[in-house]
Amino acid sequence: MVASAGMRRSSSSSMKRRPGSLLTVALLLLLVALLGQLQAVAATKYILNWNYPNYQNYFSNWNRGNNYVVGDSIEFVYNAEAHDVVKVSYPEYSECSTSQLPDTSGTTVFPLGQTGMHYFICTIPGHCAAGMKLAINVL
Repeated sequence: MVASAGMRRSSSSSMKRRPGSLLTVALLLLLVALLGQLQAVAATKYILNWNYPNYQNYFSNWNRGNNYVVGDSIEFVYNAEAHDVVKVSYPEYSECSTSQLPDTSGTTVFPLGQTGMHYFICTIPGHCAAGMKLAINVL
């Protein structure tokens, strides 16, 4: 009978622990949700000096080490008399051509609102072919 009483205590003490376990799970879920909100609030604006590159890999080198996430944005700052910028598809990026109208304001911000690859080019003749293009991956 002593063993039986001990089992009851063990059983009743584990029942007492369950609300604590549920509370722990609820607190962990709340923490995960809050961390997700902090990431959304802590969006980064990447500022790129979008002018004719000094060398072929200038923009891909600038891009190294940047970890883009949904909610970030990229701001292109450039001489509006000499350059432009437009967001394009991969085929347009690889061919350095587009039928889309570029932005020519000198400061252009693109919000990064979805995951995946995003492509940008300068449409001034010869600039994209010389390396004035950028591909970024948003996680």
